Amino acid sequence: MYSLQTSVQIGQASFEIRNKGDFRMVLDCFEALNDPELSESERLYSALIIFYEDFEDIIDVIKHEDILFELSTAMMKFFNCGEEAQSNTDGHKLIDWKKDSNLICSAVNNVAKQEVRALEYLHWWTFVGYYTAIGDCPLTTIICIRSKIAHGEKLDKPEKKFRDENPEFFNIDMRSSEQQWAEDYVKQLWGGEQ
Repeated sequence: MYSLQTSVQIGQASFEIRNKGDFRMVLDCFEALNDPELSESERLYSALIIFYEDFEDIIDVIKHEDILFELSTAMMKFFNCGEEAQSNTDGHKLIDWKKDSNLICSAVNNVAKQEVRALEYLHWWTFVGYYTAIGDCPLTTIICIRSKIAHGEKLDKPEKKFRDENPEFFNIDMRSSEQQWAEDYVKQLWGGEQ
């Protein structure tokens, strides 16, 4: 309960988490899982290779094909700070970990009272703890406006002004990965571009 997970137990086998679960490794996993250049299975395999210390290439993933579901589930549970992963019920992606990295780090740095990117090691769960403690800041303003846009809600005058003066924060694809996959699949069926 009060320890930071650094390995995964599947049956009798123990798998070390790369870099003892450092937040940068997890963000690399997120980048792989969202890479539009890769197929769904390639994204998953890439994330598993990044996540598990024992996995160096696709061969290592294939060697564990019989427990691939368990390895993937354990990885997602780790991302969710040890809790069972829950699906995004409203289907909108309000944050892009890569594009919003400077805003995220600025907000997290404020809570942590230090530059977290300069730290040699910071466990993902600690990073998420800092992230969930951020208060009123530019990041929360942007997420609030994105949420209103995604849900078709009307923006008030200061929100409209902020959006109009900072368009670079509002040109992210807010569809969930499931929505993106479904749209790409339909395009494939109809012979359209991917």
